Amino acid sequence: MIKVNDVAMHILFKGILQNMQEAGEGHIINVASSAGLLPAGPYMATYYASKAYVVSLTRAVAVELKEMGSKIRVSALCPGPVDTEFNENAKVVFALKGITPQQCVKEALKGMDKKKLIIVPSLRMKLATIFSHLVPYPILVKITGRQQKKKLG
Repeated sequence: MIKVNDVAMHILFKGILQNMQEAGEGHIINVASSAGLLPAGPYMATYYASKAYVVSLTRAVAVELKEMGSKIRVSALCPGPVDTEFNENAKVVFALKGITPQQCVKEALKGMDKKKLIIVPSLRMKLATIFSHLVPYPILVKITGRQQKKKLG
């Protein structure tokens, strides 16, 4: 999971960014997850940590690009559950209702047009990430763990 979510993403991000720097402009959307915006993630700790890496790297590179006066923009797409065939094939059942891939893409493009750094599709996930900043960490970790534990049955 770390090799796919972080190592491969990092290598591709760096390569594409170098190509865009030669071109002088562009926009990269890194696919993270709302899990990358939330603390911990009992029962899915590696996934949460790997997506937090994507968010953190994207935020840091955005600052570097801005300080350089670059016309290149970067964003982290942080959806919650998205209903795809992968879920069926992997027999993944989400604790929360997912959004369609079409909605995810539509909101990603809208966020890109607005030059948003962090793009969170769906009102439910936007509210969840805002809520996460208002709840004490130990309580939030319990809530997150309970949601993930539901997937285990």
